[in-house]
Amino acid sequence: MRDLDIAEESTADAFLLALQTWPTSGIPASVEAWLVTAARRRAIDRIRRAQVARRSLVTLAGGWSGVTGPADAVADAAIVGDDELRMVVLCCDPRLPRQDQVALTLRLACGVSTVAIAAAHGVSTPTMAARLTRAKARLAGAGPMLDLPDDATVDVRLPAVAQVVYLAFTVGHTAADGVDLRNDDLADRAQYLAGVLHALRPSSPSFAALLSLILLTRARAGGRVNGEGDQVPLEAADRSTWDRRLIDAGLQLLTPALRAAAADPMVLQAAIAAAHCRAASFAATDWAEVVRLYSWLLSVDPSPGFALGRCVALSYLSGPDAGLADLDEVLATGMLDRYPYAPAARAHMLDRLGRREEATAAWRRAGQLARTDAERSYFLLQAGGGAGSTGQVTRRAQPGACD
Repeated sequence: MRDLDIAEESTADAFLLALQTWPTSGIPASVEAWLVTAARRRAIDRIRRAQVARRSLVTLAGGWSGVTGPADAVADAAIVGDDELRMVVLCCDPRLPRQDQVALTLRLACGVSTVAIAAAHGVSTPTMAARLTRAKARLAGAGPMLDLPDDATVDVRLPAVAQVVYLAFTVGHTAADGVDLRNDDLADRAQYLAGVLHALRPSSPSFAALLSLILLTRARAGGRVNGEGDQVPLEAADRSTWDRRLIDAGLQLLTPALRAAAADPMVLQAAIAAAHCRAASFAATDWAEVVRLYSWLLSVDPSPGFALGRCVALSYLSGPDAGLADLDEVLATGMLDRYPYAPAARAHMLDRLGRREEATAAWRRAGQLARTDAERSYFLLQAGGGAGSTGQVTRRAQPGACD
């Protein structure tokens, strides 16, 4: 099956369907979401039709034992039985570097915008657009993949698939472009894929932890905005709105994953989320444990985003002076120059130290880097609020790692 061709042909089908139906049904509220959904359905239909045809041929050949040819040309629809996950697996083509696999799959299989993919990777939009173009050209030059790979080669693809799901949820939970703080449709899709991925490989601690992380994070979604739709930081969240059912499910998944692979980066991230969910209040958070987990996480995956999370946690364990000193070292690397929650974290620590003028400048910098209208409004509100303003203004924003 030519996975890239299917994506492109299905997209063309979606545009054709729009031309046929919109004159009578009207233009939908979200044109992009409508087109992505229509294209995905057309792609799934193509895959199903191809599978039916292949099964018929296999039956005529006397069963699977009668099929000959290279392993990647032999179809077994039962390997990845879910259509949504199959699309992601197909797009994670191992002939591309991992980073390009993930970026291209986010674009083609998940419908994430190039702007959001660029933000998730910490690069400019033109840079990501060029990377996606090169990846498509490389696949086209390599020739089509004939079919869904066999079980062994599916396993080779699954780490990239998990990364796709993780990043799709990240830019769904905190949107990386548009108007709203969240993209719930994308977060829903990522949660579903994580569930299917865990069902496909239930013995994998990493996949169990991925689903746990998503559930524990989504459990707190009810406290992220107030009645007026404004963003609410973790320290001001109403914890009575948190979904205890999701928290219990996430913790249940995490317990065996911790026993099996405590040093796995995904397990450690889920453990950090669990520490926040277990705390009865913000003041009751076990910041020593959170700092310890972030330190361990950085030892196995030295990501600047995780370093930022540790700085924030350290500021609550040892005081804003200690957190700010560590944060300035992280910012000096330049690796978070495009991430708005980095200057937001710095602004929050400066506010706690009473250095209001410096904090205002940092909040404004965060506003300049904001990816969505909701983020920009919130950061600029913080820049304009004073120490004696309303509680919502004085309770400063936390970066995504602690949100």
